[in-house]
Amino acid sequence: MLSDDVPSSTEPQNYNKTNRINKIYGIIIYFLIIVIISLIVNNIIIYNWYSNTKSQFKDTFLRVQTMSEENMSLETLNETLRNDYALLKEDYSRILSENENIKKEIEELKKKNEDIEKINKELVEDNIELQNTLKLAAAVGIKPQNYIEFKGISAKSTIDRGQYIGKFLGTAYTPSKEECGNDIGITNSGKPIIPGISIAIDKNYWPFGTVFYIKGLGYAVAMDTGSAIKGKYRFDFAVFDKNFANQLGANYWDVYLVKLGDGKVEDISL
Repeated sequence: MLSDDVPSSTEPQNYNKTNRINKIYGIIIYFLIIVIISLIVNNIIIYNWYSNTKSQFKDTFLRVQTMSEENMSLETLNETLRNDYALLKEDYSRILSENENIKKEIEELKKKNEDIEKINKELVEDNIELQNTLKLAAAVGIKPQNYIEFKGISAKSTIDRGQYIGKFLGTAYTPSKEECGNDIGITNSGKPIIPGISIAIDKNYWPFGTVFYIKGLGYAVAMDTGSAIKGKYRFDFAVFDKNFANQLGANYWDVYLVKLGDGKVEDISL
């Protein structure tokens, strides 16, 4: 019995061994707990970082998307503005062109108005000189009359007076034997004298058939020559009455060249 109650020497060893094992397990469990806690904390940190990053990325994406939409809107607006500018540029160019055309039309109208005023002034002057000539005719008892129709002039109701060629020394003559050398009234061109139309000129300068406008006398045709009619700026105007010829005397007249003749009196076309 006594021998059975005495503790065995191996029991303390087993106890110590068990104690060490428990300590080791405790340490392992402690480290596992530490690792688990660290992992949990780390995962929490990672999750928070992920959440924040995701939120930031989402915000950034939304901002980028918004900026992209705004950029597209700006591009659309810019394209619209470019198109509007192109249209405005076309309209501006068209307005400039129309303005230039209007300016040209205004200048043309001004010129036409000036020409009309000039013509009216010349017509007034012509009328005054014609009235003076008629007064001279009336002073010697000549009344207005219809002369022989000369188709080359009477065929036209309005004729341009032509180019001004200067002042001519003009005299007047009658179809009499004393002045023409014959009493048959035939001009040097072979055509009958037409008082109020026929004029004698120097053939070296003016061929027969040349049409003049003599201010104060009207239209005249080169049909005759005369021994005293020499030089470019000289003419002798045919009239009916000797007294009227004397009244006209020798004066300087403004002369316009309507048409240069070809040496023939017949078939004069103005």
